[in-house]
Amino acid sequence: MSKITKLINTPNIFFKDMAYKTLTQRLPMLLDNLGNRLEVFDTSPSPAKKVPVTKRPVSSTKADNSVAAKTIIPSSINLSHINLLSPIYHIIHTGEGMTHGPSHLSLWIPTFLTTQISFAVIVRNVDLYNWVVEKYPFINVAYAKTPIDIENLLNNMAFLKGIFYPSNTGNNIHCLRFNVYEHIFIGHGDSDKSASAHKFFRVYDQVWVAGQAHIDRFKNAQFNTNHIDFVKVGRPNLSSVLEVSKTPWHKRMVNNVLYLPTWEGVYEESNYSSLRLSGVMLQSIIEKFGLLVSTKLHPVTGSRDPSLKNIQSKLQLALESKGKEILFHGPSINISELVLRSNLFICDISAVVSECLAADAPIFVYIPKDREINVSQSDMNYEDYCYTFSTVPELLAKIEQVLQGDDYLRESRRQAMEYILSANSIAQDQFAIELRKLAEKNYLIDNMRMFVQQ
Repeated sequence: MSKITKLINTPNIFFKDMAYKTLTQRLPMLLDNLGNRLEVFDTSPSPAKKVPVTKRPVSSTKADNSVAAKTIIPSSINLSHINLLSPIYHIIHTGEGMTHGPSHLSLWIPTFLTTQISFAVIVRNVDLYNWVVEKYPFINVAYAKTPIDIENLLNNMAFLKGIFYPSNTGNNIHCLRFNVYEHIFIGHGDSDKSASAHKFFRVYDQVWVAGQAHIDRFKNAQFNTNHIDFVKVGRPNLSSVLEVSKTPWHKRMVNNVLYLPTWEGVYEESNYSSLRLSGVMLQSIIEKFGLLVSTKLHPVTGSRDPSLKNIQSKLQLALESKGKEILFHGPSINISELVLRSNLFICDISAVVSECLAADAPIFVYIPKDREINVSQSDMNYEDYCYTFSTVPELLAKIEQVLQGDDYLRESRRQAMEYILSANSIAQDQFAIELRKLAEKNYLIDNMRMFVQQ
């Protein structure tokens, strides 16, 4: 019987036979051809210290020297240094890379450790992950690159209460979308720069600030922050500096000058750096006063202006040619450690001013006159508690006045210590108190209370 006749006279038998032939003869052949094109990926994380890479295995019918066989795919998640079965209550999340990440984490990881409350660090950059594992091998740290990685990680952290953010990066949103946690901005310093108070902060449940000054910056920014809960915790990393400040600055040591310039900024109009004055300025200070001078450059110096990329070596050579020497500190050392060793400070408009303020010693702040200064203004100006200058002769004159005993901003500086740093909160270890309160918070009971009240 022909296929056409069979289709017309007995269509049921025709289609049944066609299906049977497809299953028994054609389907195996199709699957075999398809198998030659399939590549199998193994994305399970390696227990190795560094973030692993995995090769793409290919079908045995392909040659071993094919392009596909040599392709390497980095894993997007690594949980080999985090114990998800332990009661981890808090997370420090950083979306930064190696430019800012190390300085932010070096500020907060030791602070969290002193509270003895279980926490973990989540990083989104593979190089920063490897840096954390090497420097802090004893803490819980995870690498999670994608939003799905974040979701899978958080879903396995049964005790988690709060997520803390040292900076405003775009990938913060991958954690912020989870309503069950408290989202808290802790920042990486206390500064009058415009980035200190803007509308992006509305995404957080709480903003933990050093003192009243930061709250006033939001008040003066003229936008609604009613839903944000501001919590004063001081600057816990400065507790040892505050202890030293009980001794008058001129009786602590031989006068040591610490120079802490900021970087050149994202745009030239927001460039508040004194680095272009630094060669003449530091040479003049050494020659006129015979003071010991050390400096730590901002970690991203030269990232916008290539002429500042090698400023350290240029500055060092220029001073050595004049027979002068200064000590350069590397990026790994915390500013609070340097503040402990110094008692005169030269700064730009940046967060380091508040760190130096904890030492209760004269601070000289560079205010450029050739551009408009755009800051988030608190209710105290730099002029109220710092000796401001715009030129090298002006700086030298003010240093001389202070060294001769006329530290006329001493009382104002002490008022600023409480206003900006909330020195009392630091002394009471308010940061650890707030961290503990959050860890012990029972959301189930709180929600039941809200339900009863309604």
